Amino acid sequence: MTWNATYVGAMLIATGVFLGLWRRKRVFDRTNAYGLERFPTYRSKLGTKAKDGALTVSSISLLTIGLLVLAKDHEDSWGWVILLPAYVLGFALFLGIPIPTIFAKKRH
Repeated sequence: MTWNATYVGAMLIATGVFLGLWRRKRVFDRTNAYGLERFPTYRSKLGTKAKDGALTVSSISLLTIGLLVLAKDHEDSWGWVILLPAYVLGFALFLGIPIPTIFAKKRH
């Protein structure tokens, strides 16, 4: 890849960090002195929680995609450490092993 991939990966990570910090600031602005979030109505609470959830999902997605883009760009030096679990998970899915059985804890 080229330097463009590095810039794209860095911008995706920066955007993900910005969205994550923005979500935390929104929660901080709603919190009173006792640590409780206050909402005028139940509808506003649902809307606010939905927006916070969308910001969280967007932030995590952008951070993950940006990290994978950077790792793929630098696969010959440090990127293989990041990409190895992704390759193993992709190979397991290719073989038809469901994801929950990979991460499930064994019960005795």
